[in-house]
Amino acid sequence: MSQGAAVGFVDRLMCVKSGENIERSSKVRLILEGVEGVVVALSVLLTWPLSRRWLRNWGSSPAERRRVWPGDRFVMPVHRTYTRAISIAAPSEAVWPWLIQFGLGRGGFYSYELLERLAGIPVCNVESIVPDFQDLAVGDEIRLHPKAPGIPVAALEAGKHLCFGMLEGLNDAVERPDPARSWSMYVEPGAGRNSSRLLLRGCLETTRKQTLLKRLGILIEEPIDFIMEQRMLRTIRRLVEGQRDHKENAAVASR
Repeated sequence: MSQGAAVGFVDRLMCVKSGENIERSSKVRLILEGVEGVVVALSVLLTWPLSRRWLRNWGSSPAERRRVWPGDRFVMPVHRTYTRAISIAAPSEAVWPWLIQFGLGRGGFYSYELLERLAGIPVCNVESIVPDFQDLAVGDEIRLHPKAPGIPVAALEAGKHLCFGMLEGLNDAVERPDPARSWSMYVEPGAGRNSSRLLLRGCLETTRKQTLLKRLGILIEEPIDFIMEQRMLRTIRRLVEGQRDHKENAAVASR
C-alpha cells in the first residue's frame, strides 16, 4: 500500500472529511471508545449465558418492561421483547433532536464507531445537532449498512417516539421478514425536574421456519445488540448533558 493510500485509509477509518462543518468525535475519543468496545465485547460474549438475565433489560424498570409501547404493534402478539433505558439530566425536548437524526449518512449510530467501521459500515457519528438531519417521516427508510435494505419508519411522534418496523397494512406473510421485528426509541419526562428517560425497545417474533442458521443468528445478535445499544444510550446522554452544560456556561459568561 502506498503512503497516499495508507493516509486515505486512516482518514476514512477516522472519518476525516475535508471542508465539512459538522462536528465529529475526536480521534482520541474514537480510539479510546474503540478499545472500550473490544473489552466490553469480549466480556459480554464470554459471559452472555450467565449475564443475559441482567443485561437483556439493562437500565429499565419492571414497569417500563411490562408497559405496552407504540412500536409493539408492528409485530405479532406473540413475540419476545427487551427494554434498555438510561436517565438523562435534561428535559425530553433536549434529547429528541439527537434521536431524529439517527442513521447511516445522517447523525450516525452513537455507538462504537471505530468498531463499526472496521466491520465495513462507513458510519460517521456527529457530535452536534445538524439541521439537515432533523426531517424524518413515516415511510422514510434509515440504512444500517450500505449493502442492506433500509428499515422503514413505522411510527413517529415528535418529541416522544421513533419506531422502525413493518408498515401497517402489510399483513401478507410472504412480505414479512422471518423473523419480523420492530425497534424503537422513546423519550419521556423523568422523575426529577429537567430530567428524562431514554428507552430502546426491541420486539422479535418467533421464526416461522426454524433453521440452525437462524437460531445461531439470533443467539449472536442478542449480545451484540446489547454491546452496541448500551454504548448508544451512554453516548446520547453525554451529548445531551454536554450541550446543556455548554448552554449554562454560556449564559453565565454573558451576564
